[in-house]
Amino acid sequence: MNPFVPLTNSESVRSILSQISLFGGTSELQLKSIFRRLESGRVKKGAFVFKKGDEPFYIYIVKSGKLDLLLTDDEVVLEVHELGVGECFGEASIMSMHKHTATAVAKEDSEVMVLSRRALIELRHEDIELFALLMMNIARELARRLQLTDTMLLHYLHERGGSGTPG
Repeated sequence: MNPFVPLTNSESVRSILSQISLFGGTSELQLKSIFRRLESGRVKKGAFVFKKGDEPFYIYIVKSGKLDLLLTDDEVVLEVHELGVGECFGEASIMSMHKHTATAVAKEDSEVMVLSRRALIELRHEDIELFALLMMNIARELARRLQLTDTMLLHYLHERGGSGTPG
């Protein structure tokens, strides 16, 4: 993946940013503050954005193209989600401060925007209200994903014919 460079044209991504739940509830001034901290980079088809076990440094937003989010172990590769324009990923690893538990790979030539861990730390010191709003929005998004995972697990257990309870 190419190194990230600062975004220079806010109008080119305004429509994307305004629809992302991570930035929900932000004022125009706060959105501009976020924009100043964003960088972007291109990812060629088949290239990894990150791999399972990598240290997390960024929250990613798909600017163009498509990426696959994969769960892997020694024997199985499971496509968890196809990421499209405006979708965020990498937040869970940034929040938990644990290594990535999934792999992100470009399904086609793509471009991603990133908000670095460093930028988040700077934001915490410069604008605690905006930082708190972003953290609350991330927490909401992670809670939605957990609900979806619970639903998928229940569906799987019902298909297997098991109750999922010990005994």
